[in-house]
Amino acid sequence: MHKGMKDLEESLLRTDGIIEVHDARVPHSGRNSELYKRLVGGHKPHLLILNKSDLADPHYVNKSMEYIQIEQPNTQVVHTSLMSIDMKELTNLFGRLLQQIVESPRYTRRSSIEYNIVVCGIPNVGKSTFINKLRNLFANKASCERVGASPGVTRSMSEKVKISNRPKVFVRDTPGILEPRLKSANESFRLLLTNCIPIQQRELSDIIADYGLFLLNKYEQQRLYMKYCELDRPTDDILTVLTAIAKLKKCTQVYGNKRGYDLTGAALHFINEFNKGTFGHITLDQDILDAMEQEKLSDTNLFRASSGRIKKSI
Repeated sequence: MHKGMKDLEESLLRTDGIIEVHDARVPHSGRNSELYKRLVGGHKPHLLILNKSDLADPHYVNKSMEYIQIEQPNTQVVHTSLMSIDMKELTNLFGRLLQQIVESPRYTRRSSIEYNIVVCGIPNVGKSTFINKLRNLFANKASCERVGASPGVTRSMSEKVKISNRPKVFVRDTPGILEPRLKSANESFRLLLTNCIPIQQRELSDIIADYGLFLLNKYEQQRLYMKYCELDRPTDDILTVLTAIAKLKKCTQVYGNKRGYDLTGAALHFINEFNKGTFGHITLDQDILDAMEQEKLSDTNLFRASSGRIKKSI
């Protein structure tokens, strides 16, 4: 990831625009603030795509866009689902960035007649999928970027891929770049649940599943997991949920000379279903967005109170 960031910085002189792809379910968790500070900073046209918005809470997707726009006013923010995006939406989305690029000053590459765009973001959020969609739409060619269900398929900056002839536009994929240190355990668990970080130790899957159950209960999303697990009431006991899944899906394993329920397999199944949206459309960063909303409300009330005191003194 350090190498990926360094390569991105070295390519800036040859870059006309930056497309950042992120998961709409974790609009704040995992976003590498260095991408904006070191690569964009108001100097390059920047489009942020909140992908997989069909799996997120629509109310919180709109809130996310609002707050990101406040924090990064030079960034265009859009939300979509790249797996199901249609031709018209993709054309409009890419056209917005391209128009901004064409209208921007090009101090270092004024004589060049081609435009280069870099696609970046954290692992497994749909960067390669996006490039393949563009290539299929504008160049009428088959997919060229490898796409995988596991994070880390793209290991280094790829070769330029021509997207359009008029104007001549190239895009380049990059490896997923996370922050060097994640801010909290909450952030780590959220990235694990959305498959932005791979689960490298299978035996820890029950802890990750337990955190997923905690979020479903915290955000009052109990109905669908109760229905899926055939439970008659909500529970905060992950063993109850995993045992129910193991029974329903016949997840068993031999322990010594006896066969019992495979709770690790059931936990991985729970995490997979959580990631697919089986337990409902959920934005995992709801608490962060609610805190921002509360802070905004407090600032507004403070401003009103201060304005009232000033008027009285006048």
